[in-house]
Amino acid sequence: MRTITLLIAAGIIFSSTYVSAEGRSVNMATVTGVREVYRIITVREPITSREEICEDDGGLGGAVVGGVAGGIIGNQIGRGGFNTAMTVLGAAAGAAAGQNMTRGTKCYPRDRVSYSEREQEVVDGYIVTVESGDEFRTKTRYHVGDRVKIRSTIE
Repeated sequence: MRTITLLIAAGIIFSSTYVSAEGRSVNMATVTGVREVYRIITVREPITSREEICEDDGGLGGAVVGGVAGGIIGNQIGRGGFNTAMTVLGAAAGAAAGQNMTRGTKCYPRDRVSYSEREQEVVDGYIVTVESGDEFRTKTRYHVGDRVKIRSTIE
């Protein structure tokens, strides 16, 4: 029974420090201070705006349709020797009228995407101070009063 008590007492005494075969020791320490470490990142955000694009339409489609229709009408009006002349005249008049009817400006909406960049501070880690005054940097958040393992190398 006495051996078991001694083993438990030794375990309690040495539980806060042990040395591994590689010559590293691990100690338990209480955190006394925590400071956040920041870094600046660039945030890129899209901005979408709608704009109206307008183009001149020369009315080519209207000229073709008007020319065909005018040629057919001119062919129906002309008789005899004037038939060819009336067909050509009707096609020319129809093409001019069709082009004038469809000529103009065509507009349509288009989305335009641009980007805005801004800098922002973000937490990059923490500098933790322990009761011995030693400091270490970590990505994990500790709080004052936490118990942490401190590894050191024995030389």
